[in-house]
Formats: sequence, structure tokens, C-alpha cells
Amino acid sequence: MALPRVLEKKLASFTDLPSLPLVAAEIVELAQQPGVDIRAVAEAVSKDPALAAKVLRIANSALYAQRRRSNNMRQALIVLGLNATMTLALSLSVVGGLSQSKSKGLAFINFWRRSILAATWAKELASEIRRPDAEEVFLSALLQDIGMLALDRVRPELYADEGLDQSDHQAMIAHEKATLGADHAAVGGWLCKHWNLPEHIVDAIRDSHRKSLGICKPHLKTFKGCVMASGLLADAWLMNADAAAISKLAAKVHDLTGIEENKLGDLFETISAQLPVTEDVFQMKLFDHEASAQVFERAREVLIVRNLQFISEVDELRQSKESLESKNKELEEEGRRDALTNAFNRAYLEEVFAQEFETSRERAWPLSVAFVDLDYFKEVNDTHGHRAGDLILREAVKIFYRCVRDSDAVARYGGDEFVLLMPGTDHEGAQVVCDRVVRFMRDNKPTLDGVELGVTVSVGLATSDSSTDFNTAGELMEAADKALYVSKSQGRDQFTACLENAPPRRAQG
Repeated sequence: MALPRVLEKKLASFTDLPSLPLVAAEIVELAQQPGVDIRAVAEAVSKDPALAAKVLRIANSALYAQRRRSNNMRQALIVLGLNATMTLALSLSVVGGLSQSKSKGLAFINFWRRSILAATWAKELASEIRRPDAEEVFLSALLQDIGMLALDRVRPELYADEGLDQSDHQAMIAHEKATLGADHAAVGGWLCKHWNLPEHIVDAIRDSHRKSLGICKPHLKTFKGCVMASGLLADAWLMNADAAAISKLAAKVHDLTGIEENKLGDLFETISAQLPVTEDVFQMKLFDHEASAQVFERAREVLIVRNLQFISEVDELRQSKESLESKNKELEEEGRRDALTNAFNRAYLEEVFAQEFETSRERAWPLSVAFVDLDYFKEVNDTHGHRAGDLILREAVKIFYRCVRDSDAVARYGGDEFVLLMPGTDHEGAQVVCDRVVRFMRDNKPTLDGVELGVTVSVGLATSDSSTDFNTAGELMEAADKALYVSKSQGRDQFTACLENAPPRRAQG
């Protein structure tokens, strides 16, 4: 949110704005110098003994649990790291200096509670998602409400309104916007820019109270997200949020930071344990820890329930997905099948036949194909009707399936013609199958209304193997079709096996 020009001019001309303590200003200057070393930072921090003591206390606290204790500033710098030390020292110095300010109308206890709680949350969120700049996130969250201190000085009457509930942060923001046309986050961003803080920290402070992340550099997305989420979490904690609000908040935090909702319950427990340490570091007594424990317990209970619901929803989605996949497979299978006989249809046969032919050539194994035609089917169908014809077709397919392996395919080629596709079956084995088909059809005639429907089959067989030279699946099918013609022309009720480039060999069923 941009500052109205009138407000910006008033801020720029005001001589009593909150300012950085000297040590803090020196740390900001050091941070902008390339190649700054540990000695310079240690000397700057040590100029303020109270600040140095606080940094040491942090280095040795549960916030940075280490096996080795830091006894001086250099050791603390090694434990915390150069950038982390500068950022924490700056945070502590700012709080130390500004906490001495006198309020005009702002309830300082509410201000510092939210600021320090939000900073604690921000650092924990940043650490959870493994950001390397967790201390800078901490500083940004700590200063997200700094604009309130500036406004309290520039407009003393702003927060002195007796009707304003200063425990409700959203109400404070609404009051600021209605009165000034801007909120304290925009003022805080302006002030921190005036202090020469890094641009990404200024931006995070200025945007900390937005409803959404908006457009930002990819590597700073979760930086801003942690700062924005920290304020919302602090408000929920301080306002003793109910179950519905916590549930809604968990989803918002996930959107801003990527942290799963079930994990947030663990972080509530961590924050609850860290608050006494944070109070000790900043030397402020801000929180009723019994009330904090109640907030933590409620949050954990709500988020555990949400996690269980999430697990249940995931399981339901999984089952729904599996059911949908099963239905899709069924539909796909139906699309491959002939509706009357349940044999594969011609389109699927041609697809599979081409694949199997290529595979047989690549792997040098045999592929046999049998063309089957129902003898005198038209006459039976004309005499006894379509019911009889349909029955014969269905029963014939059942017999074909009895004669082949599960890995073979039975397909309706058209009308009363069928194809048996037998991958891996050599010429001799395929002849056994064809002989069985002929005999089974002869010996298992279906009946309709007590009338036996006498239908036999003629079969033509061709095999592609190392002794043949079929170049395409079409050539192999054509050879089987020619062998079928021999069976039909020589009396039907038999099969004929054909070898490429050799006269068809007739075998009686």
C-alpha cells in the first residue's frame, strides 16, 4: 500500500521519529560492506555491553542449542554465523532502544507482545522450511508493526480513541486506513527504508499485512510468506482463537509457506516452549504462559483432527481414483470386445496382431494365427432365426477359449469368421489347437428349444517362425486365409495348415 503524499510529507518532516540506536546503525552500515569480517562485527556489538550479553544469551539458549558454550562474542559469532549475529544484534538493539519510548496512545504491552510473538513464529516457520536467512525473517517480523510507533508520535490522537480495541490487530488496521488512508505496515516500510535496511526486509515489512503474497521474486516468496503468516499466527494466539479460526488459519499458513497443516500443530508446541526463552532474551515479561498453554492445546487438538480428516480424505480420494481407474479399464476393455460374443473385436485384433508380429521377429519366436469360419452358418441362421445364430456364435467363442491358452487371443473378424492369435506357439503346437477346435465344435452342438443346431468349423493355419519368410502381419494373415479356403473347398469340418511358399498341407479333423 502506497503512503498518501500528505502523510509521507508529515513523516519526512517530523523530527522525533523512532531512530536506530547508534550500535544498530553501525551494524546496518557493516552489513552493507562487502567482505565484512568477524572482528569488526564483534567490536561493534561489544560497544553495547548489554547488547553483547543478550547476543551471548541467545547463542547459549535453547534457540541455538549447542554442545559447546560461547563465552565471548567471537565464539558466539562462530556459533550463530556472521549474518545471523548481525541480524540478531540489530533486532535486540532496536527492541532495546524502542522499548524505552513513551506511549502517546498506543498500548505498548500489546505492541510488544505481538511483535515478539510474531518474530518467534517467523523464525520457526523459516527454519521449518529450511530457509538460510531465518534471522532476517525474524527481524522483518519483529519490525512489521514498527510503523505503529512512528504513527503514535506523528499522530498522538490516532490510538488514543477510547472506542478502539487495541487487542484486535485487524481493528487497528481498519482504523488506520479509515483515518489516514494507509496502514502501519506501509509506514513501517517507509521508516525502515529511511533506516537503510536491506530492500527485501523493507518489502517484507511493507507487505506484511496484505491478504496475499502478490507478485514477488521467487526466492523471496516464502520469506514474505513467513512474515505474513507470523502476524496471523500471533493474532490467533493473542486473541485465543477458536477451533474454526485455527483450522482456517492452518490452511492460510500452508498457502503462504508450504508447511503442511498437520506439522503446524508441532510448531505450536515448539513456540509454547520457546516463549519463556524469548522473554528472557528481550528481558520482557509479556505472556501469561498458562493461557498460552491453553492456546497450544486447542491448536494441537484442532490440527490433529484436521490431519485425521486429511488422511481420511486422501484415502477416499485414493479409493475414488482406483475405482475410476477400474471403471476406465472396464470401459477400455468393453471397447475392445465384441458385444455379442465377448471375443475381441477386429480393430483390437489388428492392433495386437501387428505388435505381436513385430515382437516375434525381434525376439525370434514363433507366432501362429488360425482363421476360423462357421460352416453353413447362414443356412442355420435363415432356418432357425437370429436367436439360433446368436447362440451358435456365443457357444463357438466359448469353445475357442477352451482350446487356447490365457495368453492367446480370440477375436471376431466379422460375421461368422474368427481369428485365433497364438504368440509363442510353434507350427506343431498350433496344429494341435486347430485339431481340438474342429473336434470340440463337432462334438458340442448347441440346442435351441430342443432342436440341435449342427454347425462345424473350417480352419486355416499359418505360422511365422525361423523357417518362413513372412515380411508383414498382413502376409501371415493372408496365408491363414488361403489355408482356410482349402479347408472349405475340400469339404469343411477340418483344418488346413499352410507353410509359406509351400503347397497347403491338409489335415483332417
